[in-house]
Amino acid sequence: MENHYFKTAEFAALCGVRKDTLLHYDHIGLLKPQWVGENGYRYYAAQQLRTYDLIAALRRLGTPLAEIRDYLTRRSPQALLALLEEKEAQLAEERRRLEAVSRLLQTAMDTTRLAQQVQPGEIRLEELPPAHCAVVEAPDFTGGKFEEARYLLHIRQLLAWAREHGTVSLASGDIICRESMEKGDFMEDYYFCLVPPGTQGWPLRVRPGGTYAVLYHQGSYQSEYAACRQLWEWVHAQGYPVDGDLYEENLVDYTTSEDPRGYLLKLSLKIQLP
Repeated sequence: MENHYFKTAEFAALCGVRKDTLLHYDHIGLLKPQWVGENGYRYYAAQQLRTYDLIAALRRLGTPLAEIRDYLTRRSPQALLALLEEKEAQLAEERRRLEAVSRLLQTAMDTTRLAQQVQPGEIRLEELPPAHCAVVEAPDFTGGKFEEARYLLHIRQLLAWAREHGTVSLASGDIICRESMEKGDFMEDYYFCLVPPGTQGWPLRVRPGGTYAVLYHQGSYQSEYAACRQLWEWVHAQGYPVDGDLYEENLVDYTTSEDPRGYLLKLSLKIQLP
């Protein structure tokens, strides 16, 4: 077998690939035929099957052809170990990316299901777990100081950073601090994205776990402020002490509704039970 030579089509069949693959490998200097006849036919030696098998194994690891070609010119146990360690690190990073995508998909499905189950306008008490929030301060909306470009830049920076750090938020939410509401101000103080515990490198606030009065409000973002005031007044009418800030999260937004009047917001205000 060692002295037998195979034409390109025969060798491709043994490798389980198309002829075009071998011609490409020849063109880039990755796997050249043992010799080329005067008639232009390419001939491969049986021992070159081992080289192809090595190439195929490295390709399955996601190794670019240029890196495989470089490795074949300096094969050694040390070079192989370095290559495999690099692939292991890349696979670990890819696993982290896929896990983040999976969490994002699960959150999107859970949010969409919740939006189909709740009754708009309903206020109810819910137990919410602690959550870590990457935040950015909201612009000053008073006195004509609002700068839309600056506002959008802050939001985009927050979303970009949070997405790189495993956020499960599809969009940013709002935080209205208790101190602002006590002054009758229901404009947002912060924008936030949920991030995994232990995340560092950005200003964070922790939404404490506990009992929240939750209003599912249907309407545009412009109607949100009146809804926040409605929730605040309902809590006081029930005699519940306010024990924290108010959080706004999107359940239905532009991704699932063309009409802003069909948006569904979850407004959660932390309270103390008697």
